[in-house]
Amino acid sequence: MPHAYTEDQLVEQPAIGLFAELGWSTVSALEETFGATGTLLRETKGEVVLVSRLRAALERLNAGRMGHHRRRG
Repeated sequence: MPHAYTEDQLVEQPAIGLFAELGWSTVSALEETFGATGTLLRETKGEVVLVSRLRAALERLNAGRMGHHRRRG
């Protein structure tokens, strides 16, 4: 018999709800697909940093400040 209290119910769903209330976009990656057109645009489950999103956010935050720096990777 499955337990009535799961990590999904006690931790993940409340966290997802909180992020949504704070205006963040949320996505269920339970059935995630990988690759360039995948759910989160990552190659493997082990890739914990969403590099494309991080890079875009850093570029927005540093607009005009990084123009003289060479972009890597």
